Amino acid sequence: MLALLLLVLPVGTLWLCALPRAGLAGVVAGAAALAAVTVAAVARAPRPAMAVAAGSVLADAVYRGAPQPAALWAPFEFVALGVLLVVLARRAPAPAPVAVGVAMTALPLRMSLHVPGDRVEASVLLVGPAFVATVCVAGAGLYLRLGDHRRREAEERARRAHRLDLARDLHDLVAHEVTGIVIAAQAAGLPEIEAAGLRALDGMDRMVSALRGPASQRVLGIEDLPEVVDHFGATGPAEAHLYMTEIPEMSAEASKAAYHVVIEALTNIRRHAPAATTVTVTVTAADGVVELAIVNDRSGSTAARDGGGSGLAGLRERVEALGGDLRAGARDDGWQVTCHLPAGPVTRRW
Repeated sequence: MLALLLLVLPVGTLWLCALPRAGLAGVVAGAAALAAVTVAAVARAPRPAMAVAAGSVLADAVYRGAPQPAALWAPFEFVALGVLLVVLARRAPAPAPVAVGVAMTALPLRMSLHVPGDRVEASVLLVGPAFVATVCVAGAGLYLRLGDHRRREAEERARRAHRLDLARDLHDLVAHEVTGIVIAAQAAGLPEIEAAGLRALDGMDRMVSALRGPASQRVLGIEDLPEVVDHFGATGPAEAHLYMTEIPEMSAEASKAAYHVVIEALTNIRRHAPAATTVTVTVTAADGVVELAIVNDRSGSTAARDGGGSGLAGLRERVEALGGDLRAGARDDGWQVTCHLPAGPVTRRW
């Protein structure tokens, strides 16, 4: 970004000095160059880019003034459109880079259509090299796009290998220990511990299946909160209530994060506030943000909960990576965990 601005500023200064001689063609070229660089460096959005391309082609078609001296304006617009084409060929869907490519190829027509003599021959001589340059620029953007695709595939392979390692550890180590607890509870006649162990094994089986399955396989999310809160209230002394009028639309990553935030908050209540009598989980959605608030009425040992523990710290990193935030702290005579996550799909910034 800084290098691009350092290049644009001196070139823009030279263009402003030459503007009195460049005429209307220079004004159009300068506007197109400024818009193209702005879109490429800041917005990087297809719609403004297509508007820039349409404006350039329209200028080619309707301009009737003298095109000379072309050296005062043509290079600026051509280079700016080239920068924009590289960015769009790397990131955007097909219509936007195609439109900018057409604008780059057609740019010489603003000169050739107004020169005396054989305009067709002049147009071919100028448009041909412009087309070759456009193909090369688009190829550079597509090469970068291919590199991005290969990097995402490598990251996905690494994530899948990590998931398989976790699945093996859960199945071979943790599941074995929990099974031992269940067998001991059966032998000792402790049905509550046995039931809790069986539920843990069931949840672990689902987690292992999700880790071993494809990345698109459904995992537990915000729609599973009613069952979680009901189970928490049924297996402990505290009354648990969930206030969620409707299930908000969220990406799979955000929904999964919301589920784990609630699970971690309820687990901390069991560990650090066993005297809690009321627990409320509230889910609201407004202005593109989903808010989760988990509140209990007796915080127990506040010193033991300073910093929120490693569980909430890890969740905070996950939530912030999705563009949200997570806070935990004392509230009146209790404790509150508040989380904000984006509603709707999570878009990758580029």
